[in-house]
Amino acid sequence: MADEFIYLKGCRENNLKNVSLEIPKRKITIFTGVSGSGKSSIVFETVAKEAQRQLNETFSAFIRNFLPKYGDVKADHIENLSTPIIIDQSRLGGNSRSTLGTITDINSYLRALYSRFGSTYIGKANMFSFNDINGMCQSVKALGKS
Repeated sequence: MADEFIYLKGCRENNLKNVSLEIPKRKITIFTGVSGSGKSSIVFETVAKEAQRQLNETFSAFIRNFLPKYGDVKADHIENLSTPIIIDQSRLGGNSRSTLGTITDINSYLRALYSRFGSTYIGKANMFSFNDINGMCQSVKALGKS
């Protein structure tokens, strides 16, 4: 099951000194540690940067001219990388109804999926929206308050 992990070998971005590790795939992985331990260097400067660079290579040369340029990462070897979902550490703002789903717009896709392929066909995506009176949870009034 070698494809169950992303393998990083000899990472040297910023304060990393020849760090090697295996990151499990198909799982939510959270990097924690003290300030300066290299969390952001692994996640943003190594994994995310290389994944974005590889993804950009799949586009035509014409399209690549309009995309951001990513330099090579400082690592000896990166293996089995797939496109990750990276959640930046900066504050997103918004209000009490803002969630990762609303900010990334994935909620609208999930609502459509649930409305069409749920155990009971509804056909109306707004029935799965906490912002719609027909779809919101009545016990918390859609704002997480009782």
